[in-house]
Amino acid sequence: MNRKDAFLIPGVEETYPPVHLSQDEITDYIARFIVSHDGYSPHSVGTYKRCLREFVYYVTSIDRRFRFTPACVERYRDYLLHRKRRRRSIGVGLTEVATSQYLTALRRFCQYLVEQGVLVKNPARVVNGGKRSTQYHRRALTLEELNRLLSVLEGGDEENLRDRAMILLMLGAGLLEVELYHLDIGDIERRGKLWIARVQGKGKKQKIDTVSIPQPAAHALENYLALFEPCEPHQPVFRSMSRRSLGKRLSVRWMHAAIEARFLEAGICSENDSLRLTPLSLRHTGGIILAESGVTIEQFMERWRINWRPTAERYYKLAGTFGSSSRPDIQQLVLLTESRRPILHGV
Repeated sequence: MNRKDAFLIPGVEETYPPVHLSQDEITDYIARFIVSHDGYSPHSVGTYKRCLREFVYYVTSIDRRFRFTPACVERYRDYLLHRKRRRRSIGVGLTEVATSQYLTALRRFCQYLVEQGVLVKNPARVVNGGKRSTQYHRRALTLEELNRLLSVLEGGDEENLRDRAMILLMLGAGLLEVELYHLDIGDIERRGKLWIARVQGKGKKQKIDTVSIPQPAAHALENYLALFEPCEPHQPVFRSMSRRSLGKRLSVRWMHAAIEARFLEAGICSENDSLRLTPLSLRHTGGIILAESGVTIEQFMERWRINWRPTAERYYKLAGTFGSSSRPDIQQLVLLTESRRPILHGV
């Protein structure tokens, strides 16, 4: 049964007590919601403002019976798909991708209302948005390709140690290149027996996200940072080796180029690929391995910092295609295990 039809089942709608908010109350809560995203980029905040401005218009001018139930959210979804006029377009209604964006903003606003005690449950969570593409623009690595990639990173020189640490963090902790770029020595710390890193996520201005670091990635970091001891907290983790910017923060552009150069060295890039192999493929690969390892989808979403469940479900649909279940050594690249010794010196 489709999740968006769940509220049509007798008795389910009643689990979402209707709540009426005046225009002033909704506007006030939206303003507080926006303030709570102070650490996000102006682009992300602007998207929330634009989408929720449409929601305010809808509940005050189109549907004054809106009471924050799944049925009400479904009516709003139909309005977006079939009645809202698109700017610079003759057609009526938003595309399904744009509708999904508007409903994501409403879903997160409703979750904020739940956290504030205004709503008992989030009604937007059981209403699907517009259809999203089921295809990735880049593919994951195969098991053989990952073996070949790791084999070209065995050297003990600075470049090999740096690239191995970057690749294992992207693969094992799901980090993005921009997060590696902002990573400082002081962002890495030990909490009990687990090593974590504070990262500045995509679209955010501050380091408000934390990620857990699997032991292989932490060990790779240890070996790389040992080259620069003693380390200072403000120093970047990944540094340039070029003559013009020696020792300075490695740019995203050169980080991308370094990883793709490793793909070429391992012989795993092909111009005939229907989907591109890029550094982001490492995160996709790690996600599939994590799904194959048997963790729950809730644990997966927390580790990979995914808020929308259908996105996480894609990885579970691919579980079994990589084949890591017969390779415990590969699964250890993403699983969190206890470390028996300090991982990072000078931190």
